[in-house]
Amino acid sequence: MSACGETPYLDRLAGLRPAERWPLARTLINSDPRGFFAELRGHAPVYETAEVTLIAKRADVIEALSLPKVFTVDLYRPKMGDFMLAQDETVVNYRDKAVMRAILAQDDLPRVRAMAGEIADAALDAAGAEIEAVEGLARFVPMRIVQRYFGITGPDADLLDWSFANQMDQFNNLPYDGRPDADAIHARADESRVKLRALFARLIPERIAAIKAGTAPDDMLTRILSLNLPPSAQFGMDRVVINVGGLLIGAIETTAEAVINALAELFSRPEALAGARAAAAAGDDARFDGHVWEALRFSPIVAFMFRALSEPYVLARGTAREKVLGTGTVVLPLSLSAMFDPDFVDQPEAFRADRPRHSYLHFGYGHHECLGRYVGGVMIPEVVKRVLLRPAARPLEPMDMAGTPFPVRFRLGLT
Repeated sequence: MSACGETPYLDRLAGLRPAERWPLARTLINSDPRGFFAELRGHAPVYETAEVTLIAKRADVIEALSLPKVFTVDLYRPKMGDFMLAQDETVVNYRDKAVMRAILAQDDLPRVRAMAGEIADAALDAAGAEIEAVEGLARFVPMRIVQRYFGITGPDADLLDWSFANQMDQFNNLPYDGRPDADAIHARADESRVKLRALFARLIPERIAAIKAGTAPDDMLTRILSLNLPPSAQFGMDRVVINVGGLLIGAIETTAEAVINALAELFSRPEALAGARAAAAAGDDARFDGHVWEALRFSPIVAFMFRALSEPYVLARGTAREKVLGTGTVVLPLSLSAMFDPDFVDQPEAFRADRPRHSYLHFGYGHHECLGRYVGGVMIPEVVKRVLLRPAARPLEPMDMAGTPFPVRFRLGLT
C-alpha cells in the first residue's frame, strides 16, 4: 500500500492517455486493490477512464446502488435476457423476486447450515491426510446443496461446468474488459444454458408426477411447482426454469470463492485464526461467522460491481468531489473500497471480527442485493468452520487462481 500522502498509482495513471488508463487500473485492482483504492478515496474518488468511471467513496457507492433506474444493470441484459437480475424495478423483477423469496424460506437456514456441515465433513473425512480444497470442498458442497436443497438433480460434472461457464460470461466477460476470448466465453455459456433447459425439460415432468403422488422431496423445485399460481401471475414454466436455474448459476462459484478466500485470509493471520478456531470449538456460530465476514472484507470475491447510466446524473452533489456523469457512462462502484472507507468504517485496517453486518457489502446493496444472501450467509461460514475444527488443517501451498477470476487450487493438509 502507498504511504500516506503519496500517490504512485495515480501518478502512473496521469502519465497515460485516457484510453490507456483502464488497463493499468484493472491491473492495479488485481494486484493491490486496497492501496490503489486508498489513493482514489483520498485524491480522486470519482476517477474517469475512457472505458469506465471508478467510484471509491462509500457514500457514493451507496448512492449509485440506491438508484437502479439511473445506475442500471443494462450490461447484464445481453447475457441474462429477462432474468430478474438484468431488470431494474420492473414488474418481472418484483414478481420473480417475491416468488423466489417465498420459497427460499429463512426457516430453512438451520437445515441448510446443517446440510452444508454434513457434506463438508464427509468430504474432509474421505480426503484423508490432505484435500484440494477448491474442487474437493468449496465447489463440492454448494453443488450438493444445489442438488439436494434447490432440487436441480443433474450430473455433478455438468452442474459444475454450467455454473462456471455462466459466471465467466455474465460477470467476467463485459465490454469494458475487451477480452480476446469474449466470443468463445459467451458461446460456451450459451451452450450450457441449452443443456440446462434440457435438464429441466426432464426434471419438471418427473417432479410434477412426484408431487401428485405425494412422494416429492421438499426442495425449491418442488415448492415452486406446487405454488399453483394463476395464469394472470404470468409465472409459467419459462419463469420456473430461468429462476431455479439462476440458483445454480449464483451458488457454486461465488460460494467456492468466498470459502477459499476466507480460509486463505484466516490462515495468513495467526491471531484471527486462533480466535476463529476458539469460537468454532465453543459452538459460537455468531462469533465465528464474524471472523469469516471480516476475512472476506480483506479478500472479497469481487472488488467492484458495474452499472450503466440511463441518463445524466450529478454524483456526490454539493461536495468537493461532485461529478457530472453522462448517459451511457459505465461506472464501477468499488465495494471493496467502500468497506475500507474511514469515513464509515472504524479502524478500517484492523481485523475486527465484531464489526456490525452493515459494515460489509459482500452480498451487494439495494435493489439488486443477492437473492441467495441468507443461504450463502450460513453455507459459507459453515464450510469454513468444518475445516478449522480440524486442528491440523493448514495450507500446503498458496492459493492459485491460474489466471482466472476464481480460485483454482488450494491444497490443505488435514493431519
